[in-house]
Amino acid sequence: MSESPPAKRQRPNEQEITRSSEVWHCDGSVVLQASGTQFRVHWSVLSQHSAFFRDLQGLPQPPDEPKVEECPVIELLGDSPEDVECVLKTLYDPWFFSQKPLTLSVVASHIRLGRKYDFKDILQAMVERLSQDLPQTLEGYDGLFPEGKYTPIWIKAYSGYCIDILALVKENNLRTLLPCAYLRVLQNCQQAQLFDGITRRDGTLATLAVEDQRLCALTGKKIAQSQWQEEHTFGWIAQYDGCPECTQPAACTLKRMARLHTQLKMDTMLALSSVANYMVHLGLCDACTEDGAQKMSEGRKKMWELLPTFFELPPWAELQNDI
Repeated sequence: MSESPPAKRQRPNEQEITRSSEVWHCDGSVVLQASGTQFRVHWSVLSQHSAFFRDLQGLPQPPDEPKVEECPVIELLGDSPEDVECVLKTLYDPWFFSQKPLTLSVVASHIRLGRKYDFKDILQAMVERLSQDLPQTLEGYDGLFPEGKYTPIWIKAYSGYCIDILALVKENNLRTLLPCAYLRVLQNCQQAQLFDGITRRDGTLATLAVEDQRLCALTGKKIAQSQWQEEHTFGWIAQYDGCPECTQPAACTLKRMARLHTQLKMDTMLALSSVANYMVHLGLCDACTEDGAQKMSEGRKKMWELLPTFFELPPWAELQNDI
């Protein structure tokens, strides 16, 4: 009985290659390789969605180019197999974008490779999805709280989500989304978590960049103070003498002062609180409630207009995405 041949030792610089079990089309015409994982797909599909691959297909191929089953092998340097698999599945599944909400990791994969390989439609679709969760208008922001509580629609939320989405937005220069991304951090992180981070479900830690720790800590205080200024969200409470139609001047004044004292003591950032919910709990007479709601509504608009500048960003009109 002959002995089995010794196993071939892998050279230090030799990478073990495996075929993707998810994306391998037997009639494919090109093989993409990412970190040792190969995906067999069609040039026609790649070139339809990507100017990068369309141009690459037109280049002459060197005679010594590696091939797999007569298909050229294109190595995607610096890309993870998970990212590549995610994007390729999207190219072959026209219903993918109808799924909602998606995980942030899926959105991130599409944005990274969408930018790198010029998948314009994919990139735009994912930026729009992020925009739904990080709106640039006060109306869009209010739409995230249909029942007075944040309701994720397009992206699945999780512990540490607010920190991760800020990192994704910064990494990809999506500057129009930065104000709301920073705001989300302030709304969901306690002071200690700005510096210590938040533990995700898998046990890993979501942490802010050092410069963002300082920025968020200072800005939270800044917004909490600004919301009391004249013509801002709560400026009317301290300066308000009641409306002419007030039916209980003494009681309304007492309630306003009690709320003022409580909020100042708590030093809480409530600048974009729901007008309806806030006024209901304030308990003023009908006339003062209506008048106060109008003033608070105008104050919220002013605070939203100023939101980017709190985070040392240009005004809304000057913010542009670098994609």
